[in-house]
Amino acid sequence: MTRLTHSNATFDAIVSCDCLEHIPNYSVALDECRRVLRPGGILLLSAPFRLGSQATLVRAVNINSVTQHLAPPEFHGDPVKNSGILCYYHFGWSLLDAIRISGFRRAHVIVYASIAFGYLGGLQSAIVARA
Repeated sequence: MTRLTHSNATFDAIVSCDCLEHIPNYSVALDECRRVLRPGGILLLSAPFRLGSQATLVRAVNINSVTQHLAPPEFHGDPVKNSGILCYYHFGWSLLDAIRISGFRRAHVIVYASIAFGYLGGLQSAIVARA
C-alpha cells in the first residue's frame, strides 16, 4: 500500500480490511490511498481500533530496517505464512487526524455489532474517509 502502481485519481473507492496495522509507516499508505482516489472517492478501512483512546498504541517500529518491539509482539493470521504477520499498531482516534493530514476531507468511525449478521465479539468498527 505504500507504493501503489496506479495513476492519480484512478478509483472511486478503496477498501482495506485489516492491513493498515501491518505497515510500519502507515501514513505513507494513507497518502497513496488519497493519491489514487478520485475527488469525492471513499476510503473504507478496518484495523484494530481503540474506541476508548485518543492515542494510537505503537507496538513496534522499524529503524534502519530493524524491528524494535515496544510491546509484546502480536501476530495476525496470514494466508501466505503460517507464522503470521506482525501488528505494528492498535489505532486510536488520532488515526482520523492522520487521515485528514493525508488530504482526506472527512473521516469518521462507524461502530456496529450484530449477532444476526455474524458480527461477533462485541463492537466492531470501520473508518470511512472522503477524498
